[in-house]
Amino acid sequence: MSTSALAYNPAALVVGRLYHIEGNVDYLADRRTVALGGAVVDSATARLGAGLALRGFLSGDSGFGGIDGRLALALPFGDMVSLGLAGRYMNVSYGDEATDPGRPAKGFTMDASLRIAPIPTLQLYAGGYNLIDLDSAYAPLLVGGGLGFVAADIVVIGADVLVDLTSYSSAGVAVGGGIEVLAAQAVPLRAGYSYDTKREQHTLTAGLGYTDRSVGFDLSLRQDLGGAGDTRIMGAFRFYVH
Repeated sequence: MSTSALAYNPAALVVGRLYHIEGNVDYLADRRTVALGGAVVDSATARLGAGLALRGFLSGDSGFGGIDGRLALALPFGDMVSLGLAGRYMNVSYGDEATDPGRPAKGFTMDASLRIAPIPTLQLYAGGYNLIDLDSAYAPLLVGGGLGFVAADIVVIGADVLVDLTSYSSAGVAVGGGIEVLAAQAVPLRAGYSYDTKREQHTLTAGLGYTDRSVGFDLSLRQDLGGAGDTRIMGAFRFYVH
């Protein structure tokens, strides 16, 4: 939900009545790149949920460069079902475009998702990502789905499956899951794991934060195990408008 829904599940923009503003910074250590961005989501002032996000990549000649932006809308059908669409513009490359192993991602694409909540504590979703092919590994065509379950109002458990239809000669599957525990009603503690079957890549994630009725702060670490051993450190500050 909130700003995370912009990237992962635009249909979830209508979960909760909220107006959130966020700034974030990502450090991609192995790519020698810093990404700066911001997002705003609103499901409080109209029936439609809406969100806007923009991120820019800063590096030298051998890192990522460019921008990645999204505009998303979600339409609820009662409390149990919602549909979401997100338009995305990318102009992202890695190092010199002539030698970029992933091919630059340039142009417009879109995401779409369906959210179903059969009971208040369970959320199910199905979605497609980068539905307009940009012929780039940085924006592969993905389809998949997942679920999130809330237990005792302080524990959230989630899992999903994504199928990559364009990066390889045959479909690749990535599976993952995570858990969040809200300690002292203010400190979210998070851990997650994913596995990419084509790259045979295991990834661990961990994070903690602080949240109250006015502000929230998150700090996260993502670490690939084996292979290139990609490391990413991410921080975000969120302001809640009442």
